[in-house]
Amino acid sequence: MEIVISNAPFNRAAALSLRQAIFVTERGIPRDIEFDDRDTPDRLYVVAYQRPELPVGTLRLEPQSTTEMRFGRVCTSQTLRGQGIGSQVLQTGEDWAKAHGFTSGLIDGELTAKSFYERCGYHVVGEPFEEDGAPVVTLKKTL
Repeated sequence: MEIVISNAPFNRAAALSLRQAIFVTERGIPRDIEFDDRDTPDRLYVVAYQRPELPVGTLRLEPQSTTEMRFGRVCTSQTLRGQGIGSQVLQTGEDWAKAHGFTSGLIDGELTAKSFYERCGYHVVGEPFEEDGAPVVTLKKTL
């Protein structure tokens, strides 16, 4: 498994293609909601590759301040869920954030993924809310 953090065209394309397959096709989120104004050419994406031509997990790095990093659009290929890829991608993103001076992580996660994020050390802050047609909670972690 290779994990790449980059805004290079190949890595951005890999991240976006995974999100198309998972969030738009599988989950039914409208594409104009899934792909938003935060998907800029300079945005960094963390992408796990099973092979160089096969991306299997991704997240988007979204700095919220000089100390807080949002890990957005976290997803893993449907056939490979439960094999630790999501936690590896998240850990890699957290390590990058820490190395760049961020001290806390933030995730708006669907309720169905809450226990995954809690196992990764996040804790719920606030009440559930609706986002993109799904119930979501905000979770935080000290990095």
